[in-house]
Formats: sequence, C-alpha cells, structure tokens
Amino acid sequence: MIVILLGPPGSGKGTQARVVCQELGNVPQLATGDMLREAKRAGTLERHYLDVMDAGGLLPDEAVVGLIERRIAEPDCSRGFLLDGFPRSTGQAQALDEMLSKRSLNIDAVVLLDVPRTLLEERVIHRRIDKAGGQIYHLLYNPPPPNVELEHRADDRSEAVKKRLDSYEAITAALLPFYEQRGLLRQIDGVGTPEDVTRRIMVAITDPEYLVQGGKYTGQA
Repeated sequence: MIVILLGPPGSGKGTQARVVCQELGNVPQLATGDMLREAKRAGTLERHYLDVMDAGGLLPDEAVVGLIERRIAEPDCSRGFLLDGFPRSTGQAQALDEMLSKRSLNIDAVVLLDVPRTLLEERVIHRRIDKAGGQIYHLLYNPPPPNVELEHRADDRSEAVKKRLDSYEAITAALLPFYEQRGLLRQIDGVGTPEDVTRRIMVAITDPEYLVQGGKYTGQA
C-alpha cells in the first residue's frame, strides 16, 4: 500500500506517520526533509543541488522525486511506503504520478489531517523545548517540571506560526482538489486522542466503505 499523509504544522502528522507505518506492517516512512539531509550527509546529492540547499533555497521537483525514486527501489519499500508531507504542489503530484507509473505503482490513499486553525496555533505557539535534554513540553497540555530551562523556537512564535499556516494553506489549495477529483483524498478529523485519530486513518485507508460525515471520517457509527 502506498499512502500520502498530509497535514499542517501542529496537526500531529509526524506522530501519526510513525504509528500508521507500524499499523501497515512496518512499511518505511519517507519524509523528504529527512531524506535530503541524509543524502547530503552521504554525499549522494549532486553538487548544484547542495549549493541550492546551502543557500536556503528549495530544490526543483525533479530532484526530490528522483530522491524518492531511488529510495523506493530499495527492498524495504517492496511492501509499500508512506510519504510524509510530500507532494506539496500539483506539479510535485504530477511528477510523482509519472514516476510511480513507470514502476507500475499507484497511490492507494491521500490522508489529510484536518484540525481547526485556532487549535493548530494553540498547539504550536505554546510548545517549548528543554534546552538541556531536548524534551518537548506544552505549556497547556504537558507543562514542564520546575527549574527547567526552556527554549521557544523562533518558528514556534506567533507571527512565524501564522506565516507557516498561511503558506501551507496556499500550497495545498490546488493540491487537495487534484486528489479529491481522483477519489483518493481522505479528509480525517484530527481532533481527539492520538489513538482515536490513528483509528480513523486506518479505517479510511483500508476500508473502501469508510464512513463519511460532512466530508470527514469521524469514526462514529
């Protein structure tokens, strides 16, 4: 099974990706950011692409898709894989389709974690990191113990979060209809316990008769 998992910052996408991969039989989680960093460390990324990364630029679609193509040729992807946060545009989606088609592969489901924007902002803006150990805390949901020196990352601050969410919404505005028209999009209610959200995702991608209420699977009978 080939699954794409999408979600804005604060949606819990990273956590769900790891769990869903286990539920699908320990298939690989392919996060393009991690793959790019690993390719850079391993020296397998072409020099001109390294220059783009070092300058803080975005790599062209063909570079990222090429990276994915090399990765899915490895034996552990033979039973399927989960793409974490990719594609991010219709251009990337089309390039991905072409690459998969050459290998006679098809996407089974595109899962979108849907969380109200006010809750996304609350989840991210109140996040703090223990400077010494790297433990992540949340001032409202998981407050730190006394005397912990905390860091408030720059990209977790209010204005940065708003910009990140604006950017995400702009990028996915055309991508979601692209997959919806093909009958692949599964819009999941991302509010609830992690276990509840995982259950909704698994039903939506494994049961062709999954229940839809208002366009979002809720897991309710």
